Amino acid sequence: MLSKLLRIFGIQKKSTVPLSASDIVRRARDAHKVTEWSRAKRLTVFNPPFWGIHHIFIDSNLKHSLIALKEDGSAFIFLGNTYGPERWEKYDENLNKVDGGIIENQSLTWLIYQDYVIYNGSMLPATDAPYHWGRVIEVDSFDKHIDDQWISKIIPELKELALSYIKS
Repeated sequence: MLSKLLRIFGIQKKSTVPLSASDIVRRARDAHKVTEWSRAKRLTVFNPPFWGIHHIFIDSNLKHSLIALKEDGSAFIFLGNTYGPERWEKYDENLNKVDGGIIENQSLTWLIYQDYVIYNGSMLPATDAPYHWGRVIEVDSFDKHIDDQWISKIIPELKELALSYIKS
């Protein structure tokens, strides 16, 4: 009711999300094109706040890995496919796997676009917004395959990259 009154008087509430529901539906028509675009890519994403700057790696087989480094030196890794992660792992600052598990269907999903990533699911913190989102701030090619050996190498690389950002 209040929102209708505000609209009548020309007062619009500022949107807390970059894409409306109709934007997402419109973009769904090109989902297969975006999936192909994302093949063999590394995306650097800013936000949501609980992940900060994080990285999504997509290999040539469309295996996905989201890696979020934490301030204490630990890392969270979500491994899955085009629609979202199937499992998660937590590593301590010394690269020891300290926890992990299977992600139940739809507990965490992502929609990856060239400019934004939409996150949803019960694993994420509650919000008044319809979804959590991150802005894609960098896109690079990615020619490796996502597996346990790759994970053990990429975390130190990302930590070093993060330190270089802090120093500059």
